[in-house]
Amino acid sequence: MAERMSSTAPGPPQPAFAAGGSEPVLAHREVCRSSSLEVIRDNLGAYYYPARVETLSRSADLSTSLLSAVRLNYTTLGFLRFGSEAMVDPGALGAYHVNVAVSGRIASECGDRQVLATPGRGAVFTPRDHTVLPWWSEDSAQICIKISKAAVESELEALLGHPVATDVRFDLGVDLTTPTAASWLGVVRLLIEEVDRPGGLLERSATHREHLEKLLINGLLYLQNHDHLDALLSPQPPARPRTVKRVIDLIETNPEVNYTISDLARHAGVGARRLQISFQEAVHTSPTGYLRKVKLEHARQDLRSGDESVMSVAYRWGFNHAGRFSTYYRQAYGESPSDTARRGRGYQAGSAPPCR
Repeated sequence: MAERMSSTAPGPPQPAFAAGGSEPVLAHREVCRSSSLEVIRDNLGAYYYPARVETLSRSADLSTSLLSAVRLNYTTLGFLRFGSEAMVDPGALGAYHVNVAVSGRIASECGDRQVLATPGRGAVFTPRDHTVLPWWSEDSAQICIKISKAAVESELEALLGHPVATDVRFDLGVDLTTPTAASWLGVVRLLIEEVDRPGGLLERSATHREHLEKLLINGLLYLQNHDHLDALLSPQPPARPRTVKRVIDLIETNPEVNYTISDLARHAGVGARRLQISFQEAVHTSPTGYLRKVKLEHARQDLRSGDESVMSVAYRWGFNHAGRFSTYYRQAYGESPSDTARRGRGYQAGSAPPCR
Protein backbone atom coordinates (compact mmCIF):
# COMPACT_ATOMS: atom_id res chain seq x y z
CA MET A 1 0.00 0.00 0.00
CA ALA A 2 1.29 3.44 -0.87
CA GLU A 3 2.18 5.80 1.97
CA ARG A 4 -0.72 8.11 2.84
CA MET A 5 0.11 11.79 2.91
CA SER A 6 -1.25 14.01 5.66
CA SER A 7 -3.42 16.86 4.38
CA THR A 8 -1.57 19.15 6.76
CA ALA A 9 2.15 19.40 6.11
CA PRO A 10 3.92 18.60 9.39
CA GLY A 11 6.52 20.91 10.82
CA PRO A 12 9.99 19.80 11.85
CA PRO A 13 9.95 16.38 13.54
CA GLN A 14 9.35 16.65 17.26
CA PRO A 15 10.35 13.99 19.79
CA ALA A 16 7.39 11.90 20.86
CA PHE A 17 8.67 11.73 24.45
CA ALA A 18 11.18 13.90 26.24
CA ALA A 19 14.60 12.25 26.39
CA GLY A 20 15.48 13.64 29.79
CA GLY A 21 13.89 15.53 32.60
CA SER A 22 13.02 14.83 36.19
CA GLU A 23 10.23 12.40 35.33
CA PRO A 24 11.73 9.36 33.53
CA VAL A 25 9.45 7.06 31.57
CA LEU A 26 8.08 4.21 33.73
CA ALA A 27 10.22 5.30 36.71
CA HIS A 28 8.33 2.97 39.06
CA ARG A 29 8.67 -0.02 36.73
CA GLU A 30 12.47 -0.28 36.63
CA VAL A 31 13.74 -3.80 35.86
CA CYS A 32 17.51 -3.32 35.63
CA ARG A 33 19.97 -0.41 35.56
CA SER A 34 23.72 -0.16 34.84
CA SER A 35 23.63 -3.91 34.25
CA SER A 36 25.78 -6.36 32.34
CA LEU A 37 24.78 -7.32 28.81
CA GLU A 38 23.71 -10.75 30.05
CA VAL A 39 21.30 -9.27 32.60
CA ILE A 40 19.79 -6.93 29.99
CA ARG A 41 19.41 -9.81 27.52
CA ASP A 42 17.78 -12.11 30.08
CA ASN A 43 15.27 -9.45 31.14
CA LEU A 44 14.42 -8.57 27.53
CA GLY A 45 13.70 -12.26 27.02
CA ALA A 46 11.50 -12.36 30.12
CA TYR A 47 9.42 -9.29 29.24
CA TYR A 48 9.58 -9.32 25.43
CA TYR A 49 11.36 -11.92 23.26
CA PRO A 50 14.45 -14.15 23.51
CA ALA A 51 17.06 -12.32 21.46
CA ARG A 52 20.70 -12.09 20.53
CA VAL A 53 21.99 -8.88 22.10
CA GLU A 54 25.46 -7.50 21.45
CA THR A 55 27.39 -4.28 21.94
CA LEU A 56 29.25 -2.98 18.88
CA SER A 57 32.28 -1.62 20.66
CA ARG A 58 35.04 -3.45 22.54
CA SER A 59 35.04 -0.71 25.17
CA ALA A 60 31.25 -0.59 25.58
CA ASP A 61 30.12 1.25 28.69
CA LEU A 62 26.74 0.09 29.99
CA SER A 63 26.80 2.21 33.13
CA THR A 64 23.85 4.28 31.86
CA SER A 65 21.85 1.31 30.59
CA LEU A 66 18.23 1.08 31.74
CA LEU A 67 15.29 -1.23 31.18
CA SER A 68 11.86 -0.49 32.65
CA ALA A 69 8.86 -2.63 31.70
CA VAL A 70 5.38 -3.75 32.71
CA ARG A 71 3.07 -6.46 31.34
CA LEU A 72 -0.66 -5.75 31.04
CA ASN A 73 -3.57 -7.74 29.56
CA TYR A 74 -2.76 -7.29 25.88
CA THR A 75 0.39 -5.17 25.86
CA THR A 76 3.85 -4.91 27.35
CA LEU A 77 5.14 -1.36 27.79
CA GLY A 78 8.81 -0.62 28.30
CA PHE A 79 11.71 1.81 28.03
CA LEU A 80 15.14 0.61 26.85
CA ARG A 81 18.48 2.38 26.73
CA PHE A 82 21.91 0.78 26.31
CA GLY A 83 24.12 3.88 26.55
CA SER A 84 26.44 2.28 24.02
CA GLU A 85 26.21 1.19 20.38
CA ALA A 86 24.37 -2.13 20.31
CA MET A 87 22.33 -4.55 18.22
CA VAL A 88 19.30 -6.71 19.04
CA ASP A 89 18.14 -9.69 16.95
CA PRO A 90 14.93 -11.29 18.28
CA GLY A 91 13.93 -12.98 15.00
CA ALA A 92 10.22 -13.49 14.30
CA LEU A 93 8.35 -11.85 17.18
CA GLY A 94 5.06 -13.73 17.21
CA ALA A 95 3.38 -10.45 18.20
CA TYR A 96 2.84 -6.96 16.81
CA HIS A 97 5.31 -4.43 18.14
CA VAL A 98 5.80 -0.64 18.00
CA ASN A 99 9.03 1.19 18.83
CA VAL A 100 8.87 4.92 19.54
CA ALA A 101 12.33 6.50 19.58
CA VAL A 102 12.91 8.88 22.47
CA SER A 103 16.42 9.84 21.37
CA GLY A 104 19.16 8.85 18.93
CA ARG A 105 18.82 6.61 15.88
CA ILE A 106 17.95 2.94 15.61
CA ALA A 107 18.27 0.95 12.38
CA SER A 108 15.18 -1.28 12.19
CA GLU A 109 14.46 -4.17 9.83
CA CYS A 110 11.44 -6.45 9.41
CA GLY A 111 11.75 -9.00 6.63
CA ASP A 112 13.06 -7.12 3.58
CA ARG A 113 11.87 -3.71 4.83
CA GLN A 114 14.10 -1.16 6.57
CA VAL A 115 13.62 2.13 8.38
CA LEU A 116 15.80 4.37 10.55
CA ALA A 117 13.83 5.10 13.71
CA THR A 118 14.38 8.57 15.16
CA PRO A 119 12.33 10.93 17.35
CA GLY A 120 9.40 11.69 15.06
CA ARG A 121 9.62 8.41 13.13
CA GLY A 122 8.79 5.06 14.70
CA ALA A 123 8.66 1.44 13.56
CA VAL A 124 5.80 -1.10 13.52
CA PHE A 125 6.78 -4.78 13.32
CA THR A 126 4.65 -7.73 12.24
CA PRO A 127 4.62 -11.20 13.88
CA ARG A 128 6.12 -13.58 11.31
CA ASP A 129 8.86 -11.60 9.52
CA HIS A 130 12.39 -11.73 10.93
CA THR A 131 12.98 -8.60 12.98
CA VAL A 132 16.42 -7.21 13.76
CA LEU A 133 17.69 -3.87 15.07
CA PRO A 134 21.26 -4.04 13.73
CA TRP A 135 22.38 -0.70 15.14
CA TRP A 136 21.44 1.46 18.11
CA SER A 137 23.35 4.70 18.31
CA GLU A 138 25.12 5.36 21.59
CA ASP A 139 22.58 8.05 22.56
CA SER A 140 19.48 6.11 21.54
CA ALA A 141 16.52 5.07 23.70
CA GLN A 142 13.07 3.74 22.81
CA ILE A 143 9.57 3.19 24.13
CA CYS A 144 8.92 -0.47 23.27
CA ILE A 145 5.29 -1.64 22.93
CA LYS A 146 4.56 -5.34 22.45
CA ILE A 147 0.94 -6.05 21.47
CA SER A 148 -0.75 -9.46 21.49
CA LYS A 149 -1.32 -10.82 18.00
CA ALA A 150 -4.79 -12.08 18.94
CA ALA A 151 -5.78 -8.70 20.44
CA VAL A 152 -4.85 -6.74 17.29
CA GLU A 153 -6.66 -9.13 14.98
CA SER A 154 -9.74 -9.39 17.21
CA GLU A 155 -9.98 -5.58 17.33
CA LEU A 156 -9.65 -5.33 13.54
CA GLU A 157 -12.29 -8.02 12.99
CA ALA A 158 -14.68 -6.15 15.26
CA LEU A 159 -14.08 -2.90 13.37
CA LEU A 160 -14.52 -4.54 9.95
CA GLY A 161 -17.39 -6.81 10.91
CA HIS A 162 -15.83 -9.95 9.40
CA PRO A 163 -12.93 -12.34 10.13
CA VAL A 164 -9.34 -11.52 9.14
CA ALA A 165 -7.65 -14.56 7.61
CA THR A 166 -3.98 -13.51 7.76
CA ASP A 167 -1.62 -11.33 9.77
CA VAL A 168 -2.16 -7.58 9.49
CA ARG A 169 0.62 -6.32 7.22
CA PHE A 170 1.64 -2.95 8.63
CA ASP A 171 4.06 -0.61 6.89
CA LEU A 172 7.31 -0.59 8.86
CA GLY A 173 7.95 3.16 9.19
CA VAL A 174 5.38 5.36 10.95
CA ASP A 175 5.39 9.16 10.85
CA LEU A 176 4.82 10.36 14.40
CA THR A 177 4.62 14.08 13.55
CA THR A 178 1.08 14.07 12.09
CA PRO A 179 -2.09 15.13 13.96
CA THR A 180 -3.32 11.52 13.84
CA ALA A 181 -0.06 10.31 15.39
CA ALA A 182 -0.30 13.00 18.07
CA SER A 183 -3.70 11.61 19.09
CA TRP A 184 -2.34 8.07 19.28
CA LEU A 185 0.75 9.15 21.23
CA GLY A 186 -1.57 10.86 23.69
CA VAL A 187 -3.11 7.45 24.45
CA VAL A 188 0.38 5.92 24.79
CA ARG A 189 1.37 8.66 27.24
CA LEU A 190 -1.82 8.25 29.25
CA LEU A 191 -1.38 4.48 29.51
CA ILE A 192 2.28 4.84 30.54
CA GLU A 193 1.42 7.48 33.15
CA GLU A 194 -1.40 5.37 34.56
CA VAL A 195 0.59 2.12 34.87
CA ASP A 196 3.43 4.06 36.51
CA ARG A 197 1.15 5.65 39.12
CA PRO A 198 1.31 3.66 42.39
CA GLY A 199 -2.18 3.22 43.81
CA GLY A 200 -3.77 4.60 40.65
CA LEU A 201 -6.98 3.62 38.95
CA LEU A 202 -5.36 0.94 36.78
CA GLU A 203 -4.45 -1.02 39.90
CA ARG A 204 -8.06 -0.89 41.07
CA SER A 205 -9.94 -1.33 37.81
CA ALA A 206 -9.22 -4.10 35.31
CA THR A 207 -11.97 -2.60 33.13
CA HIS A 208 -10.19 0.76 32.98
CA ARG A 209 -6.87 -0.92 32.14
CA GLU A 210 -8.44 -2.98 29.36
CA HIS A 211 -10.23 0.08 27.99
CA LEU A 212 -6.98 2.04 27.63
CA GLU A 213 -5.19 -0.91 26.03
CA LYS A 214 -7.98 -1.29 23.48
CA LEU A 215 -7.79 2.44 22.71
CA LEU A 216 -4.07 2.02 21.97
CA ILE A 217 -4.71 -0.94 19.65
CA ASN A 218 -7.67 0.72 17.95
CA GLY A 219 -5.67 3.89 17.38
CA LEU A 220 -2.77 2.01 15.83
CA LEU A 221 -5.15 0.37 13.34
CA TYR A 222 -6.35 3.81 12.21
CA LEU A 223 -2.94 5.50 12.40
CA GLN A 224 -0.65 3.20 10.46
CA ASN A 225 -0.91 2.01 6.87
CA HIS A 226 -1.78 -1.68 6.57
CA ASP A 227 -3.47 -4.02 4.13
CA HIS A 228 -6.95 -3.56 5.64
CA LEU A 229 -6.91 0.21 6.14
CA ASP A 230 -8.80 1.04 2.93
CA ALA A 231 -11.64 -1.29 3.97
CA LEU A 232 -11.57 0.19 7.47
CA LEU A 233 -11.96 3.73 6.14
CA SER A 234 -14.34 3.04 3.24
CA PRO A 235 -18.04 4.05 3.51
CA GLN A 236 -20.40 1.18 4.27
CA PRO A 237 -24.18 0.86 3.97
CA PRO A 238 -26.09 1.54 7.19
CA ALA A 239 -26.99 -1.36 9.44
CA ARG A 240 -30.62 -2.24 9.99
CA PRO A 241 -32.47 -0.45 12.83
CA ARG A 242 -32.58 -3.63 14.91
CA THR A 243 -28.75 -3.60 14.92
CA VAL A 244 -28.86 -0.11 16.40
CA LYS A 245 -31.45 -1.28 18.93
CA ARG A 246 -29.18 -4.15 19.95
CA VAL A 247 -26.44 -1.68 20.85
CA ILE A 248 -28.83 0.69 22.60
CA ASP A 249 -30.12 -2.20 24.72
CA LEU A 250 -26.55 -3.14 25.68
CA ILE A 251 -25.70 0.44 26.65
CA GLU A 252 -28.84 0.96 28.69
CA THR A 253 -28.39 -2.38 30.47
CA ASN A 254 -24.74 -1.70 31.41
CA PRO A 255 -24.24 2.07 31.16
CA GLU A 256 -21.30 2.09 33.59
CA VAL A 257 -19.06 0.15 31.14
CA ASN A 258 -16.60 2.11 28.99
CA TYR A 259 -17.37 0.36 25.71
CA THR A 260 -15.12 1.16 22.75
CA ILE A 261 -16.61 1.47 19.27
CA SER A 262 -15.17 -1.95 18.44
CA ASP A 263 -16.88 -3.48 21.52
CA LEU A 264 -20.22 -2.09 20.33
CA ALA A 265 -19.65 -3.15 16.72
CA ARG A 266 -18.70 -6.65 17.85
CA HIS A 267 -21.91 -6.90 19.89
CA ALA A 268 -23.96 -5.67 16.91
CA GLY A 269 -22.25 -8.04 14.47
CA VAL A 270 -21.33 -5.32 11.96
CA GLY A 271 -18.30 -3.16 11.18
CA ALA A 272 -17.63 -0.06 13.24
CA ARG A 273 -18.08 2.36 10.34
CA ARG A 274 -21.37 0.80 9.35
CA LEU A 275 -22.61 1.04 12.94
CA GLN A 276 -21.58 4.71 13.17
CA ILE A 277 -23.49 5.58 9.98
CA SER A 278 -26.57 3.72 11.22
CA PHE A 279 -26.54 5.47 14.58
CA GLN A 280 -26.21 8.86 12.92
CA GLU A 281 -29.21 8.15 10.71
CA ALA A 282 -31.35 6.53 13.41
CA VAL A 283 -30.64 8.61 16.54
CA HIS A 284 -28.58 11.53 15.14
CA THR A 285 -25.47 10.82 17.18
CA SER A 286 -22.57 8.38 17.27
CA PRO A 287 -22.62 5.15 19.33
CA THR A 288 -20.06 6.62 21.76
CA GLY A 289 -22.04 9.85 21.88
CA TYR A 290 -25.15 7.89 22.83
CA LEU A 291 -23.17 5.99 25.47
CA ARG A 292 -21.93 9.27 26.96
CA LYS A 293 -25.49 10.68 26.98
CA VAL A 294 -26.78 7.68 28.94
CA LYS A 295 -23.86 7.84 31.39
CA LEU A 296 -24.50 11.55 31.99
CA GLU A 297 -28.20 10.94 32.63
CA HIS A 298 -27.37 8.38 35.33
CA ALA A 299 -24.71 10.65 36.83
CA ARG A 300 -27.20 13.53 36.98
CA GLN A 301 -29.74 11.37 38.82
CA ASP A 302 -27.11 10.44 41.43
CA LEU A 303 -25.89 14.01 41.83
CA ARG A 304 -29.44 15.21 42.43
CA SER A 305 -29.67 12.87 45.42
CA GLY A 306 -27.00 15.00 47.13
CA ASP A 307 -25.51 12.00 48.94
CA GLU A 308 -22.11 11.63 47.22
CA SER A 309 -19.15 13.60 45.94
CA VAL A 310 -18.95 14.58 42.27
CA MET A 311 -15.91 12.37 41.67
CA SER A 312 -17.43 9.24 43.21
CA VAL A 313 -20.46 9.64 40.94
CA ALA A 314 -18.25 10.32 37.91
CA TYR A 315 -16.15 7.21 38.51
CA ARG A 316 -19.23 5.04 39.03
CA TRP A 317 -20.45 5.89 35.55
CA GLY A 318 -17.09 5.46 33.83
CA PHE A 319 -15.81 9.05 33.70
CA ASN A 320 -12.18 8.71 34.74
CA HIS A 321 -11.09 12.29 34.01
CA ALA A 322 -12.66 14.98 36.19
CA GLY A 323 -12.12 17.82 33.72
CA ARG A 324 -13.71 15.97 30.80
CA PHE A 325 -16.66 14.89 32.94
CA SER A 326 -17.26 18.50 33.99
CA THR A 327 -17.02 19.71 30.38
CA TYR A 328 -19.43 17.08 29.04
CA TYR A 329 -21.85 17.70 31.91
CA ARG A 330 -21.90 21.47 31.45
CA GLN A 331 -22.42 21.07 27.68
CA ALA A 332 -25.39 18.75 28.32
CA TYR A 333 -27.10 20.54 31.21
CA GLY A 334 -25.80 24.12 31.26
CA GLU A 335 -24.41 23.86 34.77
CA SER A 336 -21.49 22.19 36.53
CA PRO A 337 -21.81 18.82 38.30
CA SER A 338 -21.00 20.54 41.61
CA ASP A 339 -23.92 22.94 41.07
CA THR A 340 -26.28 19.99 40.66
CA ALA A 341 -24.84 18.24 43.71
CA ARG A 342 -25.06 21.42 45.82
CA ARG A 343 -28.69 21.93 44.87
CA GLY A 344 -29.36 18.28 45.65
CA ARG A 345 -27.90 18.69 49.13
CA GLY A 346 -30.14 21.73 49.57
CA TYR A 347 -33.22 19.65 48.75
CA GLN A 348 -32.09 17.00 51.24
CA ALA A 349 -31.84 19.72 53.91
CA GLY A 350 -35.44 20.69 53.25
CA SER A 351 -35.06 23.90 51.24
CA ALA A 352 -37.60 24.61 48.57
CA PRO A 353 -36.57 23.93 44.97
CA PRO A 354 -36.04 26.97 42.80
CA CYS A 355 -38.91 28.12 40.57
CA ARG A 356 -38.68 27.29 36.91
